[in-house]
Amino acid sequence: MKPGYKSTEFWLSSGAMLGGILMASGAFPMESSLGQILGMIMSTLAALGYTGSRASVKKKQAEEEAQWESDTEG
Repeated sequence: MKPGYKSTEFWLSSGAMLGGILMASGAFPMESSLGQILGMIMSTLAALGYTGSRASVKKKQAEEEAQWESDTEG
């Protein structure tokens, strides 16, 4: 399995998080604070999505390794 930083999902999530952080920080002039709130939400959801994705990949890898070990023992 390749490291997380070499995956496409990492770079897409990083881009979404960076965009959200910039929006939340007020780097883009907006009429109301709605853009900042949406930026904060976007950044949080991107981080949670990436974390969930990597957790499922690692869980699947651990299950495959456990299956391989049980197959080689028997």
